[in-house]
Amino acid sequence: MTTTRDQSYDLHRQRQRLEALVQPAQGGKTLAPALKQLGDRAMRFFTGQTEPRIWQRTRQGQPIWFAHDPITNRTRQFSSEQDVRLWLEKRYYE
Repeated sequence: MTTTRDQSYDLHRQRQRLEALVQPAQGGKTLAPALKQLGDRAMRFFTGQTEPRIWQRTRQGQPIWFAHDPITNRTRQFSSEQDVRLWLEKRYYE
């Protein structure tokens, strides 16, 4: 005969198992971004990524723009967003 205490314990264990399936492991929080980055890099490698990558940094309080062209494998530096746009247009029509 099953007692109320046994039933309660069984329900508690089942709940723990279900929560463990739904909630990610604590270590997964730091591993997930690294795995995503690795996957993104692998995808770019295997698909032959040709789109330029553009980013901005600040140097001595001034914005500096960078653009990497995967076709030529060169990174260029620009002093304004307008210069980046001109480079992109020129690159597109070459």
